[in-house]
Amino acid sequence: MSKELARKSVPARRGLYRRNTMAFPRELRAAIPDLHAGRVLELDSINGHAGNSLLFGPMVDLKLVVKETGKLTGEFVVRMGLQVDAARKLAATLTELADQAEQEVGRVP
Repeated sequence: MSKELARKSVPARRGLYRRNTMAFPRELRAAIPDLHAGRVLELDSINGHAGNSLLFGPMVDLKLVVKETGKLTGEFVVRMGLQVDAARKLAATLTELADQAEQEVGRVP
């Protein structure tokens, strides 16, 4: 076989990183009535895992479980896939906002 036809082993391209994404279940579409601008869902739980794949590299995957409020019942899973730098930025932003919220306690507007 000639060298032109021989397949070389090519390492995974790091340029194929998956973007920072949020995935909503199809069932959530039906939970929002046509005459309503949106729906308020209560955050019930958060969990996730960290991974590292040849195709996407290091990623953080979060699973947020949200539930209906009020008279309706239902539970929906919202998934978030984050690159490592975005996960760290999200964590830092949430920590900073939580600190600010604690400092606001006792202040009169």
